[in-house]
Amino acid sequence: MLHLSNLTLSPESDNIEEMKIRFCLVLSLLFIIGLSSCASVPASGEGAAPAVQDSHKEKKQNPKKLLFDDWKYKGFGQALPVWFEAAYNDDEEKLAKALPQLAGHKLFVIRGEGVNSDQADKVLKIKEEEIPSDYILYDSSWALFRKGKSGIYIAIAVFYN
Repeated sequence: MLHLSNLTLSPESDNIEEMKIRFCLVLSLLFIIGLSSCASVPASGEGAAPAVQDSHKEKKQNPKKLLFDDWKYKGFGQALPVWFEAAYNDDEEKLAKALPQLAGHKLFVIRGEGVNSDQADKVLKIKEEEIPSDYILYDSSWALFRKGKSGIYIAIAVFYN
């Protein structure tokens, strides 16, 4: 006959102490990581090195002069592609100036519109099927053109031959 009164199911005190030590170490590491992520960069001024300007950052502009409120990768700090506004306005001369690397090529611009960026891109993809196969995609992007309270998303792609 087996007596259960002699069995003890309590964990060893060494394991508890070891777990406490590990917990304190992990907590200390998280605290150090948290503090290091809050470190600030010295302001550019006397004694500080001049800050390098990122060419992908959006330039500060008067909001009344902005034609588009949102565009692809704006949330990641990228500026609207230089060719986009010229393509939107169907200005071939400005488009050629914005894309000097495509000088001497025939350019073909297509546009899709929608209530959101996904719909505008889908319309653009459907129109891409109509383009002759000898044209190569240079770039495509989308932007939000706002009129009053409502807005329309416009996707534009530039092809060259």
